[in-house]
Amino acid sequence: MEEEFKTFFKVLDNITIKNLLYLINKQILKGIIGTVKEGKESVVFCAKDFENNFCAVKVYRVLHCDFKSMYKLLRADPRFVRIKRDRRAIVEKWALREYKNLKIAEKFKILVPKPITVYKNILIMEFVGENCIPAKLLKDVELNYEKAKFLYLKLIEELKKMKQAKIAHGDLSEYNILVHNDLPYIIDFSHAVRDDCVLYYDYWKRDVENINKFFSKYLNEDELIQL
Repeated sequence: MEEEFKTFFKVLDNITIKNLLYLINKQILKGIIGTVKEGKESVVFCAKDFENNFCAVKVYRVLHCDFKSMYKLLRADPRFVRIKRDRRAIVEKWALREYKNLKIAEKFKILVPKPITVYKNILIMEFVGENCIPAKLLKDVELNYEKAKFLYLKLIEELKKMKQAKIAHGDLSEYNILVHNDLPYIIDFSHAVRDDCVLYYDYWKRDVENINKFFSKYLNEDELIQL
C-alpha cells in the first residue's frame, strides 16, 4: 500500500505518508477519499475528519516542485526571512505561508476555504463543494448578465476586504475562484503577499485587472470598478 501511495501523482513520498499517518493517528483526519485537483506545486485530496465532515487536504509536492521560485518568494516575505535553502524545509514553509495567508483572510471574513490546520507539507481546509465533488471554477460557470454582475459585485466586496486586510492574492482569476451556493470562494493563497512585501502593489493591481478583464465579457465598460 505504501508503494502505491509513494507514486500516487508523484506527491506522496515516504515522509509525506508518515505526515498523513501522524494526522490520522492524532484523529485530525479519518482518511483520504479521492483526488480533487492536481497542480504543479500540490495535489488536493478530499478527505473526512473524525466527525465525518468533508475537508480538503492540500499536499505540497516535495520531489516535484519549483522550490527555487518558492524560496525567492519566501525571501521577499518579511515573515520568512530566515529559511534554510533545503527543498523540504522550503516546501514546509510554503505550506505554512498559505495557512497564515488564509488565517488573515478568515479574520477579515473574506470568502476562502476555512483553514483548519497545517502540518509539515500538508494543509487541511474546509471543503468547498458537496459530497467530495468540488464547486465549479468561475471559468466553468454558465453566466448571463445578471449572474455575472452579481458575482462581480461580490468579488469587488471581497477585494475591498482584502485591501482592508492588506493582502494581495497575486494570481486572482477565473481559474482560482470557486462558485458555491452562488458565492465566489477565492482559493490558492500560497502566492499571496502582505503590504510589507515589495511585490504587494504589483500583485494588487494584477488582481483587480484580472477580475475586470474576465467580467468585461459580460458587463459594460462603465460598470467595471477600479479599486
